[in-house]
Amino acid sequence: MTRRGFVIFAHWATGFLLAVLLIEGPSASVWLTAGFAALSGLWITIYALGRGPLGKPGLKLTGVLRPVHRLQHHILCFAMAAASVASITALEDNITGRAMAVLLLLGLLHGIIHLWRHTAFFDGALHTIMPKFLHGIL
Repeated sequence: MTRRGFVIFAHWATGFLLAVLLIEGPSASVWLTAGFAALSGLWITIYALGRGPLGKPGLKLTGVLRPVHRLQHHILCFAMAAASVASITALEDNITGRAMAVLLLLGLLHGIIHLWRHTAFFDGALHTIMPKFLHGIL
């Protein structure tokens, strides 16, 4: 699997696992929690080894928005690490729930920003993270 293929898979799988873990709450099964933590750990490792996000800010993203692009990915990576560590350790349930809720909110904001880029600048920001069979719809 290519790095791009893994990142696309990890985006969608992490979002799905996060939603299921938030719905299940403290009664979530061990395999689900371990799967989330393992996927997050692998993704963070690939992110660190690749020295940052897969996509670049793009030519149409100018001014202060260019460094914000990379910063938002660093913040998301940190939030994912915190949520995965909280999910597999014996922290209180409200701390784990809060870490996952913060990750969900940051992930939604991340998606909204990319949707905005794709529609306002027509820079194909969604093509980076969508599977190829959906590119015709975008």
